[in-house]
Amino acid sequence: MTLVQFKPHPSDLPRLREPFGKLVLGEPAATMPELKRIIRDNHPRKVSAVGDVVSRETLIAGIQVDLRIIDHISMRKPSTYFDIRARTTYEVTNPAGGISMESWETIKRALSQEDVLIIVKGEEDLLTLPCIAESPDNSLVLYGQPSQGLVVVTTTPTARARAAEILSRMTRENHD
Repeated sequence: MTLVQFKPHPSDLPRLREPFGKLVLGEPAATMPELKRIIRDNHPRKVSAVGDVVSRETLIAGIQVDLRIIDHISMRKPSTYFDIRARTTYEVTNPAGGISMESWETIKRALSQEDVLIIVKGEEDLLTLPCIAESPDNSLVLYGQPSQGLVVVTTTPTARARAAEILSRMTRENHD
C-alpha cells in the first residue's frame, strides 16, 4: 500500500511554531474555565481537540468535544493513559512532521459525525491544519502550545484560508 503524505514547506516552519489562534496562557486549571466561557459565549458548531493533553483536560473538565485526536505522546514522551470512550473510533498512521492523506480523509469524515476519537500511530501535531481547513464556520479547534497554554482557533473563512495556504505549499511524497 502506498502512503501519501504531505510535508511542510521549509518557509512555513517558523509560522507553524506560532499560535494559529487565541493563546490562553496557563495550566489547565486556568485554561479550561476560560475555554468553557469561550464555548458558552460563541456556541461553536464543532469542537475539535488535537493532542493528548487538551483531549484529556477537556474530558476531565466535562467539555463537550466532537472530535479528539491523540497519539499517546506528550512533549515527545508517552502520555499518561486516560480512557476516552467515543461513539466512533478510527485509527490512522501519520508521520512525524507531516500529514498523511489517510489522516486528512479521516478528519474530513469525522467532522461530519459527533463524538469521534482518532488514534494516531505516529504523530498528530500537524493534523491541526486539516482540522482548521475542514471545520465548518464558527467551530473551535483546540491544541496545546508547549509550556505556554491552550490555543483556541475559531474557524472563519480567514483562518481556513490561512490553513489551506500552508497546506497548498506542502510537498507531496509517496511511500511504499
